[in-house]
Amino acid sequence: MALSGLINGVIALTILGIVGLILLREFVKRWRINLRVSSGDESLLSDGSISMKTVTDAPPGSAIVSQVPAVEIKES
Repeated sequence: MALSGLINGVIALTILGIVGLILLREFVKRWRINLRVSSGDESLLSDGSISMKTVTDAPPGSAIVSQVPAVEIKES
C-alpha cells in the first residue's frame, strides 16, 4: 500500500511540474513579446513564430479587415 501511494505522489508531482513549466514558458514568451512590441522591435515583422491577429495602431481613417495579412513595405 505504501509503495502505490508513493508512486501516485511522484506521478502527481511530475504532472504538476510539467503543467507549471508549460505555464511559465507561456508567461515568459508573452512577457518578451510585450517588451519587443513596446520597444518597437522591427524584427517582429519578419519573425515566423509570431502572428498578429489585430493591428490597433494605424493611421487615421484605417479600418480593421479580417483575414488580410500584413505585408512589410521595404523602402528602396
